[in-house]
Amino acid sequence: MQRDEKYIRLFGTLFFTFIGFIISLVLVLLLLRLTFGLLDHVPWFSLVFMVFIICVPAALFIPVYIIYFKRTKSHASKIVRWISYIFFMAMLAAWVLFLVQDLFLFYQHLYNAVGEYMSYNMFFLAANVFCIFFIGIIQALSSPKEEGWYERSLNKNEGTEVENPD
Repeated sequence: MQRDEKYIRLFGTLFFTFIGFIISLVLVLLLLRLTFGLLDHVPWFSLVFMVFIICVPAALFIPVYIIYFKRTKSHASKIVRWISYIFFMAMLAAWVLFLVQDLFLFYQHLYNAVGEYMSYNMFFLAANVFCIFFIGIIQALSSPKEEGWYERSLNKNEGTEVENPD
């Protein structure tokens, strides 16, 4: 009898978890519909949302370049360090320039399409992704070979002798 109670309790838990998931999903979708419905009725909300959309690419790429910039300081090769600094400074300057230009363009003309802004230019975004991977590959190829876990364990056990258990 106890065994049947366990299965009934398990079935009830799974069933009500599934029902709760469906209800929460419906509530989230209704909340999103209500939130995005506000865009048509609240003019300042539309402006804040558009400024947020304009700033998204810069908010994604600028921290990546800053993190790469900080990690480049400890790189072994001086030439690769300078090449990396040149690329990172150029791309950071381009992002700052395009972000300021896009915000100025937005406040001047209030375009609602992202295609009008330089931050969303496909060639510029592709160049940034290429630059990140290119510098990453150059830094990885010019770094000294790291010792793997197997080599570390061999080097650690090299000085100690293992006794024969027989």
